[in-house]
Formats: sequence, structure tokens, C-alpha cells
Amino acid sequence: MIASTMSLYIARSFITNVLMIFVFFLLLIMAVDSVELSRSLNAQVEGSFGDVLMISMLRVPAFAQRVLPFAVLFGAALSLIMLNRRLELVVARASGVSVWQFLKPVAVSAALIGVVAVLIYQPLALNAQRISQSLEADIFGRLKGNYANKSDNFWLRAGQKSGDVIVRAAIAQDNGRNLAAVSIYFFTPDGAPTERIDAERAVFEETGEELNIYKLTNATVTVPGKVSEQREKMDIPVNVSALELQLSATQAANVPFWELGDHAERAKRNGRNHLTFLAMRQAHMAQPFLFIAMVLIAACMSLRFARFGLPMKLILGGILAGFVLYVVSEIVMTFGSNGLVSPAAAAWSPTCVAILIGVTILLHQEDG
Repeated sequence: MIASTMSLYIARSFITNVLMIFVFFLLLIMAVDSVELSRSLNAQVEGSFGDVLMISMLRVPAFAQRVLPFAVLFGAALSLIMLNRRLELVVARASGVSVWQFLKPVAVSAALIGVVAVLIYQPLALNAQRISQSLEADIFGRLKGNYANKSDNFWLRAGQKSGDVIVRAAIAQDNGRNLAAVSIYFFTPDGAPTERIDAERAVFEETGEELNIYKLTNATVTVPGKVSEQREKMDIPVNVSALELQLSATQAANVPFWELGDHAERAKRNGRNHLTFLAMRQAHMAQPFLFIAMVLIAACMSLRFARFGLPMKLILGGILAGFVLYVVSEIVMTFGSNGLVSPAAAAWSPTCVAILIGVTILLHQEDG
């Protein structure tokens, strides 16, 4: 009874601290994003601050996934430091409770947070991001003047018999089917530029023939040496199929966990790089264990008894170790995405190594 009560107390403290730190990060990112978005749109569109705030609120959760491991690291460190400062860990150890017993509820809670983040939070965050892109496209669609050079969110290299076509858009929706603030560049087979078209909107449409088309709205056609021409509607043929467009426009980070396997299969059948989707799926599967590794790193710097507080070097060392683990995981993930190592090895090896190192350090600290 006492053990279960203590476990619930420690787990509740840990989860509360993680949520508080994550919400703080979320609000900080949203504030910075709102200010930057307001500056970008200032005096160019007829949009209100409410529009900017709504876009930021919807797209920030997807970006905030990247700070969740640090929220777990800081939450675990804060919980253990407070338990240490209040001498609760000292009393627990004196009563015969080992370090593994009071770390167990923290590790289990961290793993559960990882599972919820992958299975529930990530799909919902990506859905909110798609809604924000729709709202953002509506705002960009009202832009006056040329805004195409301000963002490079979407690029597509297509082609025609007369040469290459490069499509660039500030905002892309539905895997490149709907574009806003579009610029299209035409080149000869030798690579010389021949024409540029700037349009408010572009919608991809399948024709059932060899070439599909982008239907442009409010286009400005510019040819070197000639006066620009305004056209309300026009069609641009491109030799890109709907499936090729989806595969080119879709990034693994923007695919829900449940759909990564299907995207990998489609990419493989069409000769595209499917490893990036497999590596991302493995990374999501390893995320609960990454959070456990963060807990072990926090424990290494927080469990030493210090009556008047922990040394700053020890705290900074733990934060640096967590940051290094995250960076190494991202670097190895790029190796897995490009076939240098297997996707499973890329996703799991940094986490497993960090867990083994954390367990070794704790064994040395506690048992000598």
C-alpha cells in the first residue's frame, strides 16, 4: 500500500511538471510565431490579429513535438530535484526503497507519455496543421503584389516537351494540389529561362492524358523583353501524375504514424525513397524508450544528495547530455533515411545506447 501510494505521488508530480514545462514551451513558441507571422503579413493583407493567432495556435502543436523530449528531461529533473530538496528521497532510501523503485513510476509515466504522443497527439497536431495551412492559404491568396519570393515552402520540378518547369508556392495544401502565392518558371532544354508566371492560386487537375494541368487564377505572365500580361484564368500543362505529386510533396514528418507504412509502400512501388517513411515510423516506435532515456539522464544529475542544492555544473551537464542525445538521434535518422544504415538501427541505436549508459552510471552511483 505504501509503495503504491509513493509511486502514484512521484508519477503525479512528474506528469504535472512535464505538462507545465511543455505548455510553457508551447506558449513561448506560439508567441514568437505569432509575432513573426504578424511582421510577415503586415501591410500586405487585410487580415486581423485573430487570424494570425488562430493560424499560430493550429500549427504550433505540430512543431512543439520536437520539444517534448526536453519537457520530459526537465520535468524528470525538476521532480527528482524537488524530492531531493525536501529530503523525501532520503527518507525513502532510509526505509529500504532502492533507486530503481522510485524511478520506476517516472519511467513508466514517461513511456506512457511517449505512447500518447505518438498515437494520439501527433495525428491530431498534424490535422490542426493542415487546417492552419488552409487558413494561411486564404490569407496569402489575398496578397497584393509579388509575395512568391518570401517563402520556399513548396517546390516541384515538372517538365514539358519544350523544357523544364519549376513550380514554387508559399503555401501548399492537399499534397501540392492546391497552391497559394505561386510562381512558375519555364526553361529551355538547355536551361535558359524563357518565362515566369506569378499567380494567386493554382489547382492541380488530372486530364486523363499524358500531361495534367495546373489551373491558375489571377496570373501575371512575364517574358524577358516584353510587357507583363495579366490573365484571370490560364492552364499550365505538367508531366506529373497525382501520385507522383503526392510522393514529391509529402514529407515523412508530416505523415501521421498510422499512415507511414502505406506511404512507404507507395513510394517503393514508384521508385521513390521509401526509407525516410520507414525511419520515421521506427523513430515514433522508439519514442517511449527515448523518454525513458531522458528520465535516466535526469536521474544521473538529480539523485545525489545536496543539502543546499545541486552544483550548476552537474545540472548543465545533464541538460547537455539530453541535448546531445537528441542531436545524435536526428543525425543518425538522416543516415537511416538515406540508406546508410537500416531504419530500425537508426531509430533505436541512440536510445538503446543512452539507456545503457544511464543504467551504468546509476549502478555506479548507487552500488559503487
